[in-house]
Amino acid sequence: MRTSLRFLARITLGVAAWALVSGAPAAQAPSTAANAAVHAKQVKRLLITNAMVIPGPAVPASGPIDILLEDGLIARMGSRTAGRWPAADMVIDATGKYVMPGIVNTHMHWHEERVGPIPIQYERNLYLAAGVTTAREVGGDFEKTKQWRADSAAHKIIAPRIVHYPMLRDLLKPGETFNGSPAEHRALVRAAKERGADGIKLIGPMDRDQVAATLDEAKKAGLPSTVHIAVGEATARDFVDLGVNCIEHFYGVADAALNGIQDFPPETNYANEIHRFGRAGELYTQHNFDQAKLSKLLDDMVAKGVAWSPTMSTYEATRDLIRAQNLPWYKELLHPSLEEYYKPSMTRHGTFWTGWTATQEVRWRKNYQVWMAALREFGLKGGTITTGDDAGYLYGSLYGFGISRELELHEEAGFHPLEVIKHATSDGAKVIGMADRLGRVRVGYMADLLVVNGNPLENLRVMNPYGTDVMSYNGQIINNYSGIVKPGDANVKSVHGGGIEWTIKDGIPYHVPALVKEVKDLVAKGRAERTRTTSPQQ
Repeated sequence: MRTSLRFLARITLGVAAWALVSGAPAAQAPSTAANAAVHAKQVKRLLITNAMVIPGPAVPASGPIDILLEDGLIARMGSRTAGRWPAADMVIDATGKYVMPGIVNTHMHWHEERVGPIPIQYERNLYLAAGVTTAREVGGDFEKTKQWRADSAAHKIIAPRIVHYPMLRDLLKPGETFNGSPAEHRALVRAAKERGADGIKLIGPMDRDQVAATLDEAKKAGLPSTVHIAVGEATARDFVDLGVNCIEHFYGVADAALNGIQDFPPETNYANEIHRFGRAGELYTQHNFDQAKLSKLLDDMVAKGVAWSPTMSTYEATRDLIRAQNLPWYKELLHPSLEEYYKPSMTRHGTFWTGWTATQEVRWRKNYQVWMAALREFGLKGGTITTGDDAGYLYGSLYGFGISRELELHEEAGFHPLEVIKHATSDGAKVIGMADRLGRVRVGYMADLLVVNGNPLENLRVMNPYGTDVMSYNGQIINNYSGIVKPGDANVKSVHGGGIEWTIKDGIPYHVPALVKEVKDLVAKGRAERTRTTSPQQ
């Protein structure tokens, strides 16, 4: 019994039964050394005390550890009692909590319009609430993203750090035509460099000579590249051979493993979203799928240093549409413009749900099994895997929540939670070229940290901005496998806990309940405005 009680004390979350969606702040232990941390307030020194620390590169947790952040960097780690530390301006008591690096979201888009306007701060808050401190934008308004990147770096806005990888078509000037010649591709790559892009994203059906020209020019310009491979002449085999740095999603990977072509019915129209997404769920289960060819491709990706950002969460509605339509956080956190966008449509990207069938869901589930097995094989071979959500297109992939679900899907694919956190942190930093200063809890690194109400290694769902149901025993949160729990024990209750309490970017603490409260207010305002504009005239 003494062992069980020590275990219980170690994993206690304190007062963790607060509901994140209510916006109520978590209880903080009184601070005697300095003032308690304040939401969005920048100070010279921020101290985190008594934390269990998950370093990032698949290293087990340890603690309790004190962490001093100074001028946006991790200045000291250890015990304040072991030496003389400078006084802190603010303190976060992390007793019973876990601290880990901030998440690098390697595939996302900023949207100011879905069906009607959507406030950009809505998305910024949700990403921060999900622990995203760095976001790689892979296609959006070029100049706005460039300005937001600067504003975020200067802390003029509350937002993740932004890394800017425009799609080449985003670089076209108003009225400028693009016929797709290799020379035009080269010119757009040079334009990306001149206008200040951090990298480039390739997308759309591409022929091999177009890919060769684009990637060759990117190497000359010193711009890293990533690709959303569409159905075209070039498959993942071509992109890997020609030197792409990262592959998004799953497209093109299965195609490269086929003995022959994709064997779809003659009426298939790739411009029809219903056909496109319905048939995409059969790519890894084609009769001519060759596992040996896939394994060779994965070997070559590892050898050439090509990373993989699978974005499994964005497609998950395909395997269970009803679940995706009824996620509990939609009640208060789904903006009406996005809610309207999600509905079936023959014109909007990713809204292909008209007549969606149980058979299509079964095929997608099988597709996920092979896809996940390929991802696991890639990881075991030493491949670099990252986390991205590509949110705002399909049911279920809400900004921030998509990245939380992505972590869970990586575990479903066979990765240990320590490996999953590595994908989301240090591996993500590696892919964006910041591995020497981001993605780890380490002295000298940028102070991007998460203070989590719970142990992500025990339950990745505690990373969800909504929180999750957990077990309490006499008011203390415990592991539901704990040996002290007996059938019929009246001391056991199910309570709502978990969630990230603080997301810290560049040493600035953002209180997640405050972020979520602002999101709720934006949603309520949007719903009221939509009601006014759609109500019949009296």
